[in-house]
Amino acid sequence: MIGKNSSFKRKDRVASQIKKAVSEILEFESGNEKLRSITLTDVEMTKDLRIAKIFVSSSMTEMTQKDTLDVLESAKGFIKKNLATKVRLKYMPKLIFEYDASINYGFKIDSILREIEEEESGNKKEDRSDTEE
Repeated sequence: MIGKNSSFKRKDRVASQIKKAVSEILEFESGNEKLRSITLTDVEMTKDLRIAKIFVSSSMTEMTQKDTLDVLESAKGFIKKNLATKVRLKYMPKLIFEYDASINYGFKIDSILREIEEEESGNKKEDRSDTEE
């Protein structure tokens, strides 16, 4: 019996396959250092599996969000062609790349927390040297 949620599960399975395949294409098959620096954070599929929204971030500090999306757009044909050999679907979904700013936000919070920790440890050292006199 096919349940009501079976399309939801299929959608998730296809999203997972696409994420894995596109990650492999960028890392091992592209030969482009900029593409290799891109990390896929999530893939969302429409119910009809016609559109794959791929969320990305880049580990290269000199690449802006726009640069990251531009490099992916220019490689979209290459990615789709290779994706078609890795994932068998009736229709190859339209790929939409979107920058995932949450990674950068997390790095920023982490950096702020480290600064606070360093300031607090610096203050503790100063307090100890004041009491020793």
